[in-house]
Amino acid sequence: MRNSPGLMRAIAYLLTVTTTLMPLHGVAQESPEVDSQDFLSQLGREGQNLGMELGNEAKNTPAKVQNGQITIPTMDENGNLQYQGGTQFSVQSLYPGSNPSNASVQNEYFSDGVAPDLDQLQGIYDSEEGMGETGSEAKDSLWEDAYSDTPSISGAAYKVLVDSSNQSRPDFSSDPMLGLTNATYENIDVIAEGFGDCSAETTFDEITMSVHNPEYETCDRVTDKSATCEVIHDYEAAVVKHHDGPYNISPCDGAGGGCSDVWIGKVGDNYWSGSCSIYEEFTEIKVVNPAAITQATLIRAKWDDYMQIWIGEPGEEVKVWSGPNNNFPPETAGKCELSTSWDQNPNLDLTSYFRNAPEDSVIRFKIRVSVSGEGEGFGKIRIKYDPSKAIIKDEWSPDSCIESATGVVDGFAEGSLTCVDDPRDAEGCTYTNGIKICEDSLKPSPIPGIPNLCKKVAVDADFDFYKGDMECYTDVDGEKQCPVNEGGNLNTCQQYEENPQCGFISSECVDGAQGNSGVCYVKEKTWDCGSSVDIDTIEKKTEYQCGGAIRCMGDDCLDPTQSTDQTANFAKASALLNAAQFMTQDMSCTGQDDDGNATGEENVTCTAFGGEAGECKIAVGGVSDCCEKPSNVSMADYLMMIRQVPKLDGAVLALEDTNVIKSSYQTLRDPVMNAWTEVSQPFTNYMDNISGAVEEIWSPIEELKNQLIEKLKEQAKGMLQDVMGNLAQDGATEAAATATADRAAEEAMTEMANQAASMLGAAMTVYTVYVVAVAVIQMVYACEQEELEMNTKRATDSCTYVGSYCKEEVLGACIEKRKAYCCFNSPLSRIIQEQVRPQFGQDFGTPKNPSCGGIPFEQIAQINWDEVNLDEWLAILQQNGQFPSGANLSMDALTGSGSVFNVDGDRLPADQRAMDRVDDIDVDAKRREAMDKIEVNPGGPGS
Repeated sequence: MRNSPGLMRAIAYLLTVTTTLMPLHGVAQESPEVDSQDFLSQLGREGQNLGMELGNEAKNTPAKVQNGQITIPTMDENGNLQYQGGTQFSVQSLYPGSNPSNASVQNEYFSDGVAPDLDQLQGIYDSEEGMGETGSEAKDSLWEDAYSDTPSISGAAYKVLVDSSNQSRPDFSSDPMLGLTNATYENIDVIAEGFGDCSAETTFDEITMSVHNPEYETCDRVTDKSATCEVIHDYEAAVVKHHDGPYNISPCDGAGGGCSDVWIGKVGDNYWSGSCSIYEEFTEIKVVNPAAITQATLIRAKWDDYMQIWIGEPGEEVKVWSGPNNNFPPETAGKCELSTSWDQNPNLDLTSYFRNAPEDSVIRFKIRVSVSGEGEGFGKIRIKYDPSKAIIKDEWSPDSCIESATGVVDGFAEGSLTCVDDPRDAEGCTYTNGIKICEDSLKPSPIPGIPNLCKKVAVDADFDFYKGDMECYTDVDGEKQCPVNEGGNLNTCQQYEENPQCGFISSECVDGAQGNSGVCYVKEKTWDCGSSVDIDTIEKKTEYQCGGAIRCMGDDCLDPTQSTDQTANFAKASALLNAAQFMTQDMSCTGQDDDGNATGEENVTCTAFGGEAGECKIAVGGVSDCCEKPSNVSMADYLMMIRQVPKLDGAVLALEDTNVIKSSYQTLRDPVMNAWTEVSQPFTNYMDNISGAVEEIWSPIEELKNQLIEKLKEQAKGMLQDVMGNLAQDGATEAAATATADRAAEEAMTEMANQAASMLGAAMTVYTVYVVAVAVIQMVYACEQEELEMNTKRATDSCTYVGSYCKEEVLGACIEKRKAYCCFNSPLSRIIQEQVRPQFGQDFGTPKNPSCGGIPFEQIAQINWDEVNLDEWLAILQQNGQFPSGANLSMDALTGSGSVFNVDGDRLPADQRAMDRVDDIDVDAKRREAMDKIEVNPGGPGS
């Protein structure tokens, strides 16, 4: 084809025409109802999808190796990749010289076409002279190979390098063509605006966002049910009752459970007299539990001389039985039988009268008897029922006395429990309404050890589990303290219950305060007494405007019909940047010396945002409280102090590239910085592609670190003294404030200067020591040093509450409660820990064994920062006047006169300092100078 210019020219014409017409062809194929621009966008997306499908097919059907053969799949007629019929070649062909069959191939890759003698090389590996001679010989051999008539592959490549080094290096600094190129580069931002069919318009809108700063408070409710009282067990079983008169219901003789006999009429003998005299007797039976009745039968009738049984209200009675022969004297006048006594078993089914009766309704029975001489009349109804439904009442009361009794059983109260009304017979059962009740008929007794048939329990309970001697300890003044808990403060939640700003969060039982019965005797309640605050911030929005039809490039397609809202909230971005900055000052590494270098051969393990476990004591139900936060903490001043520490960012970045602190820091810092690119855009556009002159640009960093470290120490020391001085509330604390500030500031800055990784830890330590020194003067209770230090951290919102537990090891005693925390070096460190741990399925351990370790660096890269909510940090800053306003930010405020590094008062902003370093540098001249310094010794004769 190279020898056919006509053919090449024809193909070029053809490609030109078809390429030009391709967009028109796409538009011609579209539906008339579809806009051409949208249609082309759709084509672009379909092309992308096709490419992704092909890529996935290649991933799912990769080349495979079997029996030393590599098979590359090919596409069949249906467009599917398959191995059968694919291209095959031997693995050995990829590794020349790996076996005798291709040993000769390897020589092509060495000078003179001869592979080196490995044994000879192994013999001189520790000889500097031998290695030098061998290297010189190899270089000469390579030169001879390069300039031979048949050079090897290595020789030919080496010749290209040597020939390139021998070429002249003309000076094109005044060349008009390259001068135009430089001018083009200098104005690349302006020129770039004229390219492309799509343009992006970025706007910054002022918005207001509401964030919440929670303030969690815990309080206790202690159960003290000390009392002398009685527990009444009111239970009853019934199916029917006599509505009037004494009960005449008894268990069935020999019929087993679930059977009662109910008598109607007057049971007796010859209590009436007369001659064909008619007597009537009424019996009302209350059907208490009709659902339990399975059968009701009239099993016996005894009378003298004639008898009838009627059911119903007066005027509505229905005769259900008559005897002895279904006759009665009024119906057969003058034929009264004299003094014949009858006792029969009618077995008359009366079930429907009982089953269909409403609950607690009354069935009225009337017995009519004709008597000649002396006589009587009564009957017996046998009622069968379901025993499981027979219990109609089973109640223990009052609850307060039951709780008192339970405390005695659980061992949280001293006292006695005595059943003073036990109706059980020899079988362990009792009877009510003709129903036999045994132990298994009722619910279990709520008082262990008391039988569930007991009718009355005498209770004497004295709750003393929280009263007594607390554990001895040494207080902050070195004095031994052995406090006694005398109680008197059973509810510490009232202040939060009455505060409308506090919202109830949860209630949990203090570990160790739950009895075997399941009753909790010390409940800890959590309230949120925090507040919400509005933040005025800036939000970045980008909209794309596309004028042309083609809007796809690479794997990205734009839809101009929609506004692409890539929100970049300044407040949230600044919070993430704080997180990145704080990490460098809040980290620790194992296996390092004081200079941050690895010691020995052990692995260096680094973590960020690590904390320490701590606890404080409270007298349960008493007044002694070593968990109170100190009142002399100024959150605003503390925030001002710790927010100055990350401004040493420049010093951290000046560390060597191999320093583990810097590399780990940049792992987090770089992505965060990219989220707010508009801040650095004007500077990076000019700096991205400038090469050379590295020494002139960055050499002042080391000088900066070395010259300013002492000034920084003085600056920070003064800042710490100012902050601590603001905390002195009266004359009694002023002396402590001054002395502690001087000593703490000097120690802190020395530690900060020598070990960057512990900057926040040092700041927290200094602040804690200072606050404790002042708090000792003001404290109410004599507490331990560790408690005061931890409570100081709590007052700065730097601690996570893990939980509480009873210090005593004996069940039934909770005189002293311990509240456990994980405390970190800043509020932000604590917030990040709380937000990140759930992503890895981790918590903070248990109150007795808190887990407060830092986040390993290998996990930091796995954090989903989109799921990390730092609104609380923003609220803390805003409420304490430390939130930076986006509208007031400038390069000078951040890096110039407003920087903590402005120790001399004349610090220029970073962009001006950077450009000053570059303005006087002739980049091309520096590049030529560097090239001229390169000397090449290609070997060969005289080398």
